Amino acid sequence: MADRLIYVAGNPDGYPLEYYDPGTECYQGVLPELLRCFAEESGWEVRYYEPGPEDHREDLARQQQVDLLSGCGTGEEFAHTEGELLAVLTAEEEGTSASYGFLCTEVAPEDLREELSSFLAEVSQETRTGLLLEATETVQPGTGTGLLPLTVGLGVLAALLLAVLAVGLLRSRHRRQQEREAGEVDALTGLGNLDALIRHLPAVVNDKNRALYHLIYFYVDLERLGRQAGQTGSQNFLRHMAVVLREFVGEQDLLARVSEGGFVLLRMAGGQESERLLLDAVLKRLRLGPDGEDAPYLAAGVAPLAREDRDLNELLFRAGQCARAAYAAGESWRLCTPQELSRLQEEQRLREDVCRGLERQEFLLYIQFYVSVKDLRIVGGEALCRWEHPEKGFLTPDRFIPLLEREGLIETLDYAILEKVCTFLEELARGGVRDFMVSCNFSRKTFSSEDFLTRCGEILSRHAFPREMLVAELTESSLFRDQGQARKNAQALKDLGLRIALDDFGEGFTSFYDLLEYPVDGVKLDKSLVDNIGRPKGEAILKAMMQVGRDLGLTVLAEGVETDEQVRALREMGCDMIQGYRFFHPVPDWDARRQLLEREAGV
Repeated sequence: MADRLIYVAGNPDGYPLEYYDPGTECYQGVLPELLRCFAEESGWEVRYYEPGPEDHREDLARQQQVDLLSGCGTGEEFAHTEGELLAVLTAEEEGTSASYGFLCTEVAPEDLREELSSFLAEVSQETRTGLLLEATETVQPGTGTGLLPLTVGLGVLAALLLAVLAVGLLRSRHRRQQEREAGEVDALTGLGNLDALIRHLPAVVNDKNRALYHLIYFYVDLERLGRQAGQTGSQNFLRHMAVVLREFVGEQDLLARVSEGGFVLLRMAGGQESERLLLDAVLKRLRLGPDGEDAPYLAAGVAPLAREDRDLNELLFRAGQCARAAYAAGESWRLCTPQELSRLQEEQRLREDVCRGLERQEFLLYIQFYVSVKDLRIVGGEALCRWEHPEKGFLTPDRFIPLLEREGLIETLDYAILEKVCTFLEELARGGVRDFMVSCNFSRKTFSSEDFLTRCGEILSRHAFPREMLVAELTESSLFRDQGQARKNAQALKDLGLRIALDDFGEGFTSFYDLLEYPVDGVKLDKSLVDNIGRPKGEAILKAMMQVGRDLGLTVLAEGVETDEQVRALREMGCDMIQGYRFFHPVPDWDARRQLLEREAGV
C-alpha cells in the first residue's frame, strides 16, 4: 500500500451503520462518515476498494488488497486480520453486548491501528449517537421513509436505534453466513469445498491435538476416468466417492472435495495397523464403482501432521503428490515419510528447472541403434531423450518424463525431440545415408491432439530427407479406442510418407485389435516377452506373434535383447530386427551421425 493511503473493504448491507447507496455509488452511514473525519484530521487518504452491492470483505482480506475491513461485528471472523475490533457503537444483541466497527488486516500500515484507535477514543458518545441519528434520517435503500420519526425524545430514540441496529445487523450477519455456507458446498457431491475446509480446520485441529491427525488425499485420474466412463459416468463415480467417504468420517474428522480430482479426509488417526486397514477398506469400497465395476482410477496419499504443520496448502501439496506418485506406481496408497517428502522436494526443484531446461536446449537427443537379425548390420535406431542438467548432471527419462506429463509440458518436449530427429535425418541424407530409419516416440497427449498433424507438418517442412526414414512409434498409452483422433493422426502421418510402428507390443492394453485399427508397418515386441525366451510358453507366444507379423507383412523388432541365446532364438523364430544392450547402448546424436557417415564413406 502507498504511504498515507488506506484501502477499505466496506459492508454493503449494514444500514444504518454502513451501506451501499446505488444513487451515489459509494458507502454511506456512520462508519464511512467517521472515516472521512479521520482522513481530514490525520492526513490519511481513505479509499473504499471497488464499492458495490456485494460483500467482498473476506475475499479482499484473503487477497491482501485492503488495509481495513469496515462494518464488522463482535464474533465475526475474517481471514488475514490482526488485532481486536476497533469498536464504534455497542448494542444489546440477544441478551449480550455486541460491538461494531473496524478490523485491520495483516497488510495494514503499522501506525494505522494506533492512529485510528486514538481518533475513535476522542469521539464522544454524543457525536456517535448524532451520526447514527443523521444516518437514519436518510431514506434506507429500498424503502420509502426514514427508519424512525424524530418526534421521539433523543434518549429514547437513540436506544431504539441501537436496538434496531442490532436486529438489522444480526439478520445481515445470518444472511451472509448462509451465503458463505452455500458457497462452501461442492455442487456435484454435496461435500464441503476447500473454503469450507479452511474455515472449519481451526475449530477441529489445534496445537494440542494436531499430531494426532492424518490428512488423507484421494487423487482421481479424471482424464482416464473420462475416457472410459464419459461425463455422466465420471460424475456418478465422484458422487459414489462422496457417499463412501462419508461413511468413514468421525465426529472429530473433516471431509472435503478440494479440487476437481481431489478429496481430503482429515482424520484423527488410530494406530499404524488400524490406519492401514482403514485405508485398504476405504480404497476397496471406492474401487468398486457405483455399478459394481472395477474402477482403478484413484490412489491415496497419507500425510501425518506434526506439531509444526500449520500450512494447509503445504499439507495438501505433500499428500496430493504422494497420492499421484502412488497412482503412477500402481500402488493403492503411499505414506508421506521424510524420505518421500525429500523426494517430493527434489521433484519440486526439478519442476522449477524444466521450463528453463527446455528454453536452453538442455534436453538432448540420443540414438540407440538396432540391427538386422540376418546380418547384424545397423539398419535404424530409436530416438531417446536425456537431460543434461547444469547442476544435477545427466538425467535419464524416468527422472523427468512423469514430471513433464504432470506439468503439461510433455508436448513441448515431444516436438522439440521431433525437430532434433528431423535435423539428424536431414544431415544423414545430405551425407548419402538413406538406408537408415529413426523411430520417434510420442506421448498419448501429443499424439491424440487435434493440432498434432499441423505441428508435425510445420517441423517436417523445414527439413529435407526421405520421409520413410522417419518412423512414428506409438505406445499402448497413445492408443485408446474411444478416441478417433489418434487413428486420424496415424493415417495422416502415413499419408505424409512416414512409417507407423506399435511400441511395447504384447504388453499392457496393446493387442491384435490395434493391428486392425491402425495403418501399421511394424511392431516392437516388449522386453517382457524377450525375457521369457528359454521358457516353453514364452517362446510359444513369441512364435505366434512372429507368425502374425509375417502374415500381415509387418516388420517385427524385438527390444531388450541382452544375450546370445536370445539372439539365436529370435533368428530361428524369424524376427527381423533386434534392439538391446547386446549390441548397442544409446549414444549422443552427434556420435551416431559420425558412425553412420563414416560407414557410408567406407572409413
